[in-house]
Amino acid sequence: MARFAGILLRSGENVRKASRKSVLVNGASLTALALGGCLSATQAQAAAHTDSVADAHRTPAVTRHASPAPARSSQAAAPRDGGNGVVNPEEIAVTHTRNIGGGLMKHQRAPESVYSVTEAAIAQKLAAASPLQLMSTMPGANFGTSDAYGLSIRNFMSVRGLDQTEMGFSVEGVPGTDMMSYFPYTETYADNENIAEVTLISGNSRLQDPIISASGGEFYETVRTPSDRMGGKLTYSAGSYRGQRAFGRFDTGYIGNTGVKAFVSYSYSGADNFIGSGRNQRQHVDLKLHKDWAPNSFSSLFMSYTGWVNSRIAPISLANWEKANAAGNGFSAYTYAGSYTPGTTTNYWPSNVYNRQSVLLSLQNKFQLTDKLTFHFTPYFRYTYYNSPGQTTLNPASVYNGDQLVTPVFDSSYLQGGKLAAASVGPTTQYQTGVNAYIEYDITKTNHFMFGYWHDSWNGKSDTSLALMNQQGLTESLQGQYPLLDTAGQAISGSRFQIATDTNQFFVGDTQSFFNNKLQLSAGFKELMYYASGTDQVPGPQYKFSAAISEPMPRVSISYDVNRHMQVYFNATTNSRMPVAATTYVNKYNLSTGGYSQAGNVQTKPEYSIGEQIGFRYYGMFNADLSLFNTNLTNHQVSSLQIINGSLVGQSISAGGETIQGIAAEVSTHRYWGLQAYLNGQYLHTRMGNNMMVGNDLLPTKGKQMVESPKYMFNLGLNYTKGPFFFDLSFKWVDSQYSTFMNDQSMPAYKTVDVGLGYHFPSYRFLRNPIVRLNFNNLTNVKYLGSLAGVTTNANPTKGIYGTTISGSAPSYYLSAPFAAMMTASVDL
Repeated sequence: MARFAGILLRSGENVRKASRKSVLVNGASLTALALGGCLSATQAQAAAHTDSVADAHRTPAVTRHASPAPARSSQAAAPRDGGNGVVNPEEIAVTHTRNIGGGLMKHQRAPESVYSVTEAAIAQKLAAASPLQLMSTMPGANFGTSDAYGLSIRNFMSVRGLDQTEMGFSVEGVPGTDMMSYFPYTETYADNENIAEVTLISGNSRLQDPIISASGGEFYETVRTPSDRMGGKLTYSAGSYRGQRAFGRFDTGYIGNTGVKAFVSYSYSGADNFIGSGRNQRQHVDLKLHKDWAPNSFSSLFMSYTGWVNSRIAPISLANWEKANAAGNGFSAYTYAGSYTPGTTTNYWPSNVYNRQSVLLSLQNKFQLTDKLTFHFTPYFRYTYYNSPGQTTLNPASVYNGDQLVTPVFDSSYLQGGKLAAASVGPTTQYQTGVNAYIEYDITKTNHFMFGYWHDSWNGKSDTSLALMNQQGLTESLQGQYPLLDTAGQAISGSRFQIATDTNQFFVGDTQSFFNNKLQLSAGFKELMYYASGTDQVPGPQYKFSAAISEPMPRVSISYDVNRHMQVYFNATTNSRMPVAATTYVNKYNLSTGGYSQAGNVQTKPEYSIGEQIGFRYYGMFNADLSLFNTNLTNHQVSSLQIINGSLVGQSISAGGETIQGIAAEVSTHRYWGLQAYLNGQYLHTRMGNNMMVGNDLLPTKGKQMVESPKYMFNLGLNYTKGPFFFDLSFKWVDSQYSTFMNDQSMPAYKTVDVGLGYHFPSYRFLRNPIVRLNFNNLTNVKYLGSLAGVTTNANPTKGIYGTTISGSAPSYYLSAPFAAMMTASVDL
């Protein structure tokens, strides 16, 4: 298969198949909504308002009015090209047919592994769940979090053994990845009530999306379109650990004779940590304006703001977890301390509170210039500020600014046992602007062409300093306003840098159909040009640094509709992930020794994946989707966390080559007597391709399994909807997964059960579709480790290839949230 794929890859691009009966959603930049179902009877009642107001990216490509119009009912739609049969293969079409798997499965046509969670399923889930939590039941989605309410910054997900920093993320045509770490922070995108759909593409990404980290796949989110008529929605939730969430949205309907409609929403979420001290809070605002200019032409402005405070839970070692688990309830002893003792406490919780503010702005435009030519144009802007502090202890006689020994200036009242306790603070700001533009052209009735260009400019600045802690464990400021200075008046720091990146990408794709659209052949190519430069502003040998990378990425796909029930497909694709500049290129120093905590390497090559998939789909007496996949990965960059000067920061570990093979499948039934079942699973086999360099020796890792790669995963979902009542159950089992490259320690397997139930009350006057629902997360209160925090090469001392004994270090993990219950009441206005 690999040889055959190599031949195909020289030809071009993997594109998505859409049936000639499908309906194209607005713009190829509104990512892969699947051919899918309308809501079941009761779910349709629950979603009646959103259906009547033409929700986001299910808006069919039909004539729109530039002036106010009555609310539209769901209606069948025609392909974007007006029926010539060939549609944009990078879009996934939508038809309003039957809801599948309780909204967890959709009728897909794209020639790749695509999984979606629909608005119907989101409406029954925990109101405060993060988008990654919503995707956690998808095939091969390995998810863990230390908070049930989407308030932890350390939500973790891997797909086919590749973590979220190796996936592309986008929302409303905007890159969703934080460029400082490649973590997605999906909680900052949009509130759940405003999400039309979230979609996961395993092992591939769409040709036209603005992403630079998609070697493992792509996650994208679409936001609902404002309602045609004035209205709104109110939601209030209360639950365990003093959990609270309030949400309110106002839809303007059509504004005068402008043809513009809009919505604005606000939400507040808050909850205490389930162990240790601290409270987590998130405030969020969404705003969207939409204007239809003509049939198949529109402009859509989306803005979101997030203010987020997370009192973090500390990572834990496997030995301490086992000890606390045996004690029954001893986990608080291993997180951040709730009280402060001078000279003794080294992990006081107020010095480990993370805060984040972000603004996201997108202006999507789609203009159908002729019946054959369509132009897409999306400029965007992102602003991010965050501070991720930690606590450190210093000997005043051995303090370094970069690699230079300095004398700190301080009041002697700060001495605690002859040493200085300090919070290591790191205010970081980021600005990102860009534009993504492309055309679609129907060359003939059986050929569809696409060509585009994406430009992105990003600038990030991190200014780490020290804030001395007094005898009560408090600081004057955690925002870097009063840093510890040396006798020369310089702020003492182990890391202070500025980085700018410039990304340019050209992409082209073409799809040819045969036999009345039953057979479609697609090819494409994109060239990514990436340039990073910056300055290291602490004393040391590195001042300026730069790196330039160019990556060609061809792809091809073939899909064939055997009949109206069955489809087979094959694809061969390439994707890449640029190095994380902040954790790869910059020197960082130990404040106590002046030695490197991180040695920058501008020669690091990007991660590159070559993958093949064979798939089969059946929609008939039941629904099934099966895919076999093979991926060869080079220059694998494993993302992990390490402690530098008391702060948890990201690091990139070069793991070399890797082979990934497996099978993923999902099956669902139709609804019988109100009951519908959904089942998925994945088998995954990974193998490292080389030995890892550690110091001056090689660790014998060749042939070992990759970290964060459970061999087996299994999900079962049951959805019952009868009259006004609904019930939803999810069972998940995840196999053990290695946490070291030597495979000498692993995170134990676990299983969880989540349950949701609710009732639709009759509408009363202006109160429409009132619903009360109750959600139980981790119903059986399983105490388990849900994700890896710090990966290590080996946990135990190991003899290297050249005979050196390589010392071991213990990996670290995050506890997952225990049982949590939340009741939610909502009403449409």
